[in-house]
Amino acid sequence: MQLSRPIQATTSSMKRLGVIDKGSNYTFVVDPIDGTSNFAAGLPHFGVMLGLLQDNRPIAGGIVLPMFDKLYVAQQGLGAYCNGQRVAVAAAISVKDCLVAYGIDGHRHNPAQTRQEMQVLADIILGIRNLRTSNSAYDIAMVASGEYGAFLNQTTKIWDNVAPQIIIEEAGGLFTDFYGSPMNYGDALKRTGDNFTVCAAAPQLHRELQTIIHHSNK
Repeated sequence: MQLSRPIQATTSSMKRLGVIDKGSNYTFVVDPIDGTSNFAAGLPHFGVMLGLLQDNRPIAGGIVLPMFDKLYVAQQGLGAYCNGQRVAVAAAISVKDCLVAYGIDGHRHNPAQTRQEMQVLADIILGIRNLRTSNSAYDIAMVASGEYGAFLNQTTKIWDNVAPQIIIEEAGGLFTDFYGSPMNYGDALKRTGDNFTVCAAAPQLHRELQTIIHHSNK
């Protein structure tokens, strides 16, 4: 990924190495292996993600899927690309016609939370063509290139989202929290322990999913 303008100073936030603060309004957010469990099990569905925030707003990002020989990159206002070819989110007009990815983790400390999430997931499954999940960067890449209609997750960290957000948005999609509110990366260096929820999809599909989610939570 080559940025169209130089960046004089950066602040780096990394999943395993912690936070390095250099006092800049730019923040690199790195996920060295997204899909760690897949990687550890010898599965190909994992990736490396690098995102760049300017004043807490994603402006550039990249995702590498090594086992698929694919590199996704995006920069604000310049579109999203896979191996040099422009990509776009799905053109489908209904989630009933789409594959949707949903990443989910069990909450053993709070089983009721997992059971409640499964109810929402059941309602989503009943409204879509079919469910897919690798719970990794692979799912986001499939949304960016239009193979999947959407990706949702209620248990992620900041490093799971910065690169995907700019890639999805530059591919023509919407990237919000699970309930449709804008993502908030304010005080990014202090947010490494915070939970982030995600709903990423083509605009029309995003609206449909929000209807399902909000109806399910009534």
